[in-house]
Amino acid sequence: MLTLPQLPTERPVTERLARALARALSVALAVAAVLTLANGIARAFARAFGGAMAVIGLLALSPSAAQAVTVSPTAVYITSRNPSALLTLINTGSRPEEIELSIGFGYPVSDSTGALRVDIVDTAAAGEPSLTSYLRLFPRRLVLQPGQRQVVRVMVAMPAGAADGEYWGRVLVKSRGGEPPIEQNQGNVRMQLSLETTFATAVFFHKGEVKTGIEVSAAARRMGDSVQFTVDLKRDGNSAFLGRIRAELLDAKGATVAEVEDVVAVYRSLRRRFVLRTGKPLPAGAYRVRYLVDTERPDLPPQGPIKAAAPVSGFVEAH
Repeated sequence: MLTLPQLPTERPVTERLARALARALSVALAVAAVLTLANGIARAFARAFGGAMAVIGLLALSPSAAQAVTVSPTAVYITSRNPSALLTLINTGSRPEEIELSIGFGYPVSDSTGALRVDIVDTAAAGEPSLTSYLRLFPRRLVLQPGQRQVVRVMVAMPAGAADGEYWGRVLVKSRGGEPPIEQNQGNVRMQLSLETTFATAVFFHKGEVKTGIEVSAAARRMGDSVQFTVDLKRDGNSAFLGRIRAELLDAKGATVAEVEDVVAVYRSLRRRFVLRTGKPLPAGAYRVRYLVDTERPDLPPQGPIKAAAPVSGFVEAH
C-alpha cells in the first residue's frame, strides 16, 4: 500500500517529508554508529533502512532532480462514449529513466483533526466504484531518454451491465535510474541509495447520468490571534465533489481580517480544518466566518469534473 500524506503547508511537500523522515532515521543511524556494530549487522541494518533513506535522498534533491519525469494531465476523465484517454510522459532530466506503470485505487480520507491522507491499494474494498479491474495501459514499461516524450493510452473496458455513475482508479507512474546512486555513511553503516519517484494520476470514468453536490457542517473557535475553522463535508450524488473552500474571518463591522482558500476532493466524506490568522491578538468583539464551497477548479480540465448545481455558502460564529 502506498500512502500519500497531507502535511502542513509552510514548506514544500518534498522538503517537509524529507525533514521528518531524516529526523526519525538519523537517531537510529546514530545508535548504530555509537554501538560500532559488526560489519555484518551494519549491512543488515543498512538494508533494512535503505528504502526509507532512499525516500529521504530523493526528497532532499532539488525539484529539477526529483521530478525529472513529468506526467500530464494530473487527472484523466473518460466516458462510456469515448472510453480512452492519453497520458504524456516527458523526461526533462539529463539521464535515461526507467518507467513502469501500474494501476491502483485510493482517494483522500481524513481523521478527526482534519489531517488528510490517500491510501493507494491494489484492490479496492467491496462496494467501492473501482476501475482497477477494467483499466488498461499501453505501454506499461519503457525507457525514456533525456528530452524524450511518450504517450500512454489509458483505456477502460467496462462491462455493459455496469451501473450508472462515476468509477475511480489511479495510474501509478514509477520512474527510476535517472540520477546516480547516492552514498550515505554514518559510522560503520554505508549505504548506496537508488532514487525512485511515483506519480499517482487520478482516473475518473463516467457512465450514464452522473451528478454531484455537497452537504456542509461548520464550526469556528477563537484561539488567541487566530480562529480555527472546521468544516465537515459529505458528498451528494454519485460523483466525487472536486472543488474549493474559501473562508473569511469577519469582525463585528463585517470587515475581512483574515482569509484562506484551498482545493478539496470529497469522494465520500471529509473533514478539513483551517486556521485563520491575523498576525496579532484579536481585539474584543464578535467574529464570524463566512465560507463558500463550490466546484471551481481551474487546475483541472474544464470538461472533466462534474459541476454542482449551486455553491454552498454560509456563516458560523466564532466562540
